[in-house]
Amino acid sequence: MNEQNMNKRPVSITILLVLSFINACWNIISSLVMRISVPHISEMMQNGQIDEIMEPYSAMISEEQREMMLEGMKMLSQIDSRYWLFMTLLFVGSLVGVIRMFKGNKTGLHIYAISQLLLLINASFYLYPKQPQSNFLSELILTVLFILMYYLYFKRMEILENPPQNPDQP
Repeated sequence: MNEQNMNKRPVSITILLVLSFINACWNIISSLVMRISVPHISEMMQNGQIDEIMEPYSAMISEEQREMMLEGMKMLSQIDSRYWLFMTLLFVGSLVGVIRMFKGNKTGLHIYAISQLLLLINASFYLYPKQPQSNFLSELILTVLFILMYYLYFKRMEILENPPQNPDQP
């Protein structure tokens, strides 16, 4: 894509690209942290160390909040550690796609779309079955909206670069 067309990128697409960039970076970091932390959390829960750690904070939180935190940690400890590895790799793919799209490269859209859909599939195998309330539908809708917006942008750029020829003109 030439520089003239790059300047025609709508502000809304630039905002979506920046948001996707931030999301990918944040999730790469958080997935790596979870990959490292979850086995330790699981071990601490089995050894009863979590109760010891939470004891000083028991005056600041209600019993209901404490139970919710423990339930969340229990759910986390039951998630296969491969989930976090796959998440990290797929978000790296998403980041690569976003960077390529930002540079005007349409293959970035394909990389981004595949990564995002595989993220949903990964969560469907490892995460959603363990959650009492699944976020799958809202995540699917958001993913499809972002992919659709990027697709429409690249389709528009394609039309601007290669306007349809009028068959009546020589």
